Amino acid sequence: MLVWGAVAVGVIVVLLLALRFAPARTNIIIDTAASTARADMTLLWGLGPTLVTRALPKGEAGGPLAMFNDPQRIGNALMTPGIADAAIGAYQRLYQLKPQRSRFELGLNLGDSAQNLVVQTSVEAVLASAPQALRQTVTIQKCGAPGAELAVRVELSAAPATLDRIYSDFRRSRAVREFRRRLKQRVKPKSSKAPREVRAS
Repeated sequence: MLVWGAVAVGVIVVLLLALRFAPARTNIIIDTAASTARADMTLLWGLGPTLVTRALPKGEAGGPLAMFNDPQRIGNALMTPGIADAAIGAYQRLYQLKPQRSRFELGLNLGDSAQNLVVQTSVEAVLASAPQALRQTVTIQKCGAPGAELAVRVELSAAPATLDRIYSDFRRSRAVREFRRRLKQRVKPKSSKAPREVRAS
């Protein structure tokens, strides 16, 4: 009896380890225009159950992500030092897993040409040292709506543990923590009033 119990426990442990460390067919979708950020994983080489992990609540899906359509707020957040390194670095780690499909699109319309240029230049600077094949999957363009739009789509086969490690490292980075802090802050609009003229008496 004890032998069969040990065998059963061993089978459960092996199954749990397989669910965690065996490759899963994964589709990562980030689309701020549709308030979507999720990973759909079909475990055990695509033969097991499907697991959906969301970075945004399901109830928010459908409409544009409000914070990304606030040009001042998202502009201030995108000016966070190191955020381009963190984002492209995480994307590059996914790309190194040899995905079947991979694209990264950033749209900017911050209402401030200087901010648009700074953000675009910072992303291009990080990409400069990346492999050419990866650079060809990244697009930076102007978006129609005010603010910014991010669309990422990666289809690959990878262990959930590997993907969790990439996401955890990204989320814990100093730049991402500062980006999230800035994104939660409301930025006071710049005053359009001309400065009052003061005359010496």
